[in-house]
Amino acid sequence: MSIQNKLIIHQKLLDWFKRNHRKLIFRETKNPYHIWVSEVMLQQTRVNAMLVSYEKFIKKFPDISSLANSNLETVLAYWKGLGYYSRAENLYKGARYVMENLEGEIPKDLEKILQIPGIGKYTASAILSISYNLPVAVLDGNVKRVLSRLFLFQGDIKKASSEKYLQNLANEFLNPENAGDHNQALMELGALICIPKPNCVSCPISAFCLACSQDLQNQIPISKKEKEKLFIRLNFLWIEWNGEVLLTLDNERRFFKKIYALPFWIEGKNLSKDYLYKEKIFSLLEVPPKPIAVLPNKHSITHHDIEVLVYKSRLEKLNFLKLENTKWIPVSELEFEFPSSLAKKILKSLNSSQNLFFQ
Repeated sequence: MSIQNKLIIHQKLLDWFKRNHRKLIFRETKNPYHIWVSEVMLQQTRVNAMLVSYEKFIKKFPDISSLANSNLETVLAYWKGLGYYSRAENLYKGARYVMENLEGEIPKDLEKILQIPGIGKYTASAILSISYNLPVAVLDGNVKRVLSRLFLFQGDIKKASSEKYLQNLANEFLNPENAGDHNQALMELGALICIPKPNCVSCPISAFCLACSQDLQNQIPISKKEKEKLFIRLNFLWIEWNGEVLLTLDNERRFFKKIYALPFWIEGKNLSKDYLYKEKIFSLLEVPPKPIAVLPNKHSITHHDIEVLVYKSRLEKLNFLKLENTKWIPVSELEFEFPSSLAKKILKSLNSSQNLFFQ
């Protein structure tokens, strides 16, 4: 691509972005901490799904100090509904690192910012370019798609070699004078126009797009078939006593490693082990667990298709103290203490007259 064409594309991208970008709350600030939070939340989460959580999180933790001086349990509670709770744990660890090692300031240096726990190349580039307008290029899924089509890259974008190639391409294509807006424009173009089934008619740079010129925009980018989803059954235990329900914590289980959750066990094919101490729980039960509800729709977590059942039983009083990493919480606080969308769905299912109860 000639320098002249690159400059024309840069200007068209910026003009389009100024006119058409979505008015999002995290775009109203250059605060590097707020940008950091938003970028972490947006990983594996759609914008509309994270907006409410973002506002609540920033209100509770308005700066790095407030986050670092909190505790992980509270942080995870305010991550409710976003899933992938390791992101929240890493954000918390990162905030503590910044307070303890960087005097509470996010550095304006790529090498130094990458030393912060939980911050990778993409997040670092987003913070530095958007907050400080430093000339570093971002590369997320949307940018990969735009660049692959624009420059007709026909490699498998999921390969490590392709990642390196596209990062170098993003670096070369960067508008160094307007790095923050340039990066956001590419991401926004990929989110709104250059989507998997692209709307080339509305694209401000389609005249320069090599894939579009060869009618290959629907075949680019090339990506290998995603891993097939694994079907499993997630069986939750509802153990209630004196108006309180039992929650457990276990970082060895497949899901909800970092948060308290209703006790559960997993059933399904090709599982290497049972991902919670089923026998230990069952040995403490007063009566065998009775299935009382099934959630009406299957759910998805990463590459799993999940059917959810709820069982009910009782614990022997003297056995309460035998359980480690547990707590009893009021039923009314379940959604806060077990910060997952499943908690709300389970409560709704148990309270619904239309629920499929087992007799």
